[in-house]
Amino acid sequence: MKLEHIALASNSEVESDKFFMDLFGLEKIRSFTVSDDKMRQFFNVSEAHNFIRYEKNELSVEVIITSTADKVKDKFTHTCIIVEDGVKLIEKAKAMGYDTIKVPRDEKKGFYLFLKDPFGNLFEIKGIS
Repeated sequence: MKLEHIALASNSEVESDKFFMDLFGLEKIRSFTVSDDKMRQFFNVSEAHNFIRYEKNELSVEVIITSTADKVKDKFTHTCIIVEDGVKLIEKAKAMGYDTIKVPRDEKKGFYLFLKDPFGNLFEIKGIS
């Protein structure tokens, strides 16, 4: 079994581009619209939505652009991403104005690292080393 993509929501294509392209270095592969009829069948939502696909190496993210002002309400659901240098990415994210979490580990050196996009999607960040 292999994970094909993760799907998240956002209120802004501009913010999604900044987060996934400028911070993570993903490429915008394609954009497409899902009709109101299909959205109703898939998600019980009665409005067409734009989707954006970002990819790099083994990571594919599909972002659904919503017209509502809602944000993520779930505090626990998150996506864990392995990067070359987690601390460096968190520092870059913080400098770009994103909410970051850096908690020292109890059992060994290093940190638990998390960051949020503007919609409130939570990402755990792990470094290779």
